Amino acid sequence: MSGIGSLQLEHLDKKLLPLEDKHLIGLKQEWYDNPQKSISHDDFVAKASEWFKSTKLNDLHGWDSFPCVDIIMGCTHFIESLASKNKWNIQVLDRDYAYYRLMGKQPTNPGQLKPGVPLIVSLPNYYYGDRPEWQDVLKECEEKKIDIHIDAAWMVAAKGFNFDFDHPNIKSFAMSMSKYNLTWNRIGLRWSRQRSMDSCTLISSQRKYNELTTACGSYMIDNIPRDYGWEKYDDTVTKICNKLDLEPSMFFYVVKDKAQQLYSTGNVLGKITP
Repeated sequence: MSGIGSLQLEHLDKKLLPLEDKHLIGLKQEWYDNPQKSISHDDFVAKASEWFKSTKLNDLHGWDSFPCVDIIMGCTHFIESLASKNKWNIQVLDRDYAYYRLMGKQPTNPGQLKPGVPLIVSLPNYYYGDRPEWQDVLKECEEKKIDIHIDAAWMVAAKGFNFDFDHPNIKSFAMSMSKYNLTWNRIGLRWSRQRSMDSCTLISSQRKYNELTTACGSYMIDNIPRDYGWEKYDDTVTKICNKLDLEPSMFFYVVKDKAQQLYSTGNVLGKITP
């Protein structure tokens, strides 16, 4: 594919595939081809924290209320750790991670949340961006004493997400680098108000993770600007939407049609010559 002029809707994918471009593919190849350096646990936590916080396209607050920071093997690790600790007695909302349905967990509607049962919610959300009912959900969680844990896996692909984590019912949140073609080496961080024992805590505090994972994460942080996707492809996304009569979303590689069907541009952005 040489340019946007030849692009058709059928070239996009209804599965939300992450971005692949020459830069990201090249980094993976360089990682395998060249000698690499390890990084200490504390140095990686500090380096990754700074990278995640450095976004200039999103306005995020409340970090200081979550002093306990653990290394995770991507946000699915964060979710599985929570679910396992609670014996899968958790709640999720609609339009969330498909993994929950695969594990037999059906969504609960706002207004019908069960008192005292932890809620895991993706924010920003792949479909909505900002969840339209979020303030009502927060109020309901306050009234029903529901702990909230936020899967922020989509944060690195977002633009215009404004959020304050420092609500008393929010107990932890996690982010990963996977949206930058790093599904092959998942790495991220979890922030918690208080540390409790679960698989994330155990793996991180006891240094039980593969050090190649953190070394790779450090290498990618050195070579991928935090807001890389939007900074490089903002104009291209606009042109794709104009060409195919689509609407952009909060995420640089997700677009939608008039019927609100989502499509991924992750498989074509790197192939289009702007």
